[in-house]
Amino acid sequence: MPLPVLAMMLCTFCIGTAESVIAGILPGIAQDVGVSLTAVGLLITVYAVAVVLVGPLVTAATATLRRTTLLPAMMGVFVMGNTLAASAPGFGWLLVGRVVSAVVHSTLIAAFVAAARDTAPPDRRAAYGAKVTLGIGLSSVAGVPAGTLIGNAFGWRATFWALAAVSLAATALLTRFPAPESPRGTAKPAGLRRTAAPDTGPGRRRFVLPGPMLLVAAVITLGTAGVFALYTYASPYLTQSAGFGSGSVTVLLLLYGLGGIVGNTAGGRAADRFPSAAVPATLGAAAAGLLLLALPPGNRWAVAGVFCLLGTAYFATIPALNNAIVSAAGPSSSTMALTVNNSAFCVGIALGSWLGGLLLARGNTLPTVAAAGAASTAAALLLALLHTRLRKAPPGPALPATGASHDTDTGTGTGTGTGTGTTVTGSGVPR
Repeated sequence: MPLPVLAMMLCTFCIGTAESVIAGILPGIAQDVGVSLTAVGLLITVYAVAVVLVGPLVTAATATLRRTTLLPAMMGVFVMGNTLAASAPGFGWLLVGRVVSAVVHSTLIAAFVAAARDTAPPDRRAAYGAKVTLGIGLSSVAGVPAGTLIGNAFGWRATFWALAAVSLAATALLTRFPAPESPRGTAKPAGLRRTAAPDTGPGRRRFVLPGPMLLVAAVITLGTAGVFALYTYASPYLTQSAGFGSGSVTVLLLLYGLGGIVGNTAGGRAADRFPSAAVPATLGAAAAGLLLLALPPGNRWAVAGVFCLLGTAYFATIPALNNAIVSAAGPSSSTMALTVNNSAFCVGIALGSWLGGLLLARGNTLPTVAAAGAASTAAALLLALLHTRLRKAPPGPALPATGASHDTDTGTGTGTGTGTGTTVTGSGVPR
């Protein structure tokens, strides 16, 4: 692994740990700062909202900065956020620290994956991107358990101090082995199109996302929601439905994470070799796993095997979907596309957790939750097949130039709008 890619992977390991470790230290925070567990849960909700809403804006605002300046500076902001959380005198400042960390989350991961893809040979871009997102998989296997262990032994503040220290070390390594600059220069990304809108009057413009990118984002959201509808309630599923003891749950979740590491690596290679088939294949495997888990449990070890394979299938979708959304956006907008990609994953996680909780609140069983998850992931599969079919369709005839949309950047070809203000990428999309 090239040293710049290793440095970026360690940074994503820290980011992934910071995002999820809060769940393991919630009781300690609630007891120490004197608020309810429900209130402390806002630390997770507000973080996710900041990632989804602010991430694309931060990416657009920093699009012209060089990576050698941008990435260490944003990691510095991330370190500052964890330092604020560690030293917070009360719950309000702890919340501020979480938001500071969250505002750079999407941009950092997107820029790291884009830089890794630029480092790679042309036939290994998805695999190199997967090396960076491997850090997120490792955070679930090692980072979150270690952070929880530190918090339980030395207090929740120690978890944030440890995160700040490790993140600072990763930033130093990133400075020593900087990410490569984009070969396409620092032109404003094409992920957001500046488009003439009939209802805004002469000379006014509005920004819209290209249609193919939105379609892939919908695939990501539905596919992730399907998996997390069940994964959010993995512990009660494994104990109540599959019959495992509570002590076995930790081992099974660890195996799920290890399967995810395998899937992340294999998914990256598959996305490079079979770009059109990788997304449908990985989503189909995830939907099949959820459907099997929705069946009446038989042999519990068979259930355990399918559960671990679900982790492999889900993490294999990540590099495949990264590749798909970059292709849908066009070659000069990879960072913005990957930011939207990360936001779509976060929305999917929240949607899946909400769906699973809603079904259980209405008296449904955990296998029913798995079935609903399978239906959501199957819907994502159908949208992915539609996206593949649309990409293969020949472009339609060009419309008159009057009122047509135009890009703010150069280097990408575009098709024509439909008259509604939505811009669709055409011949500039790599096949």
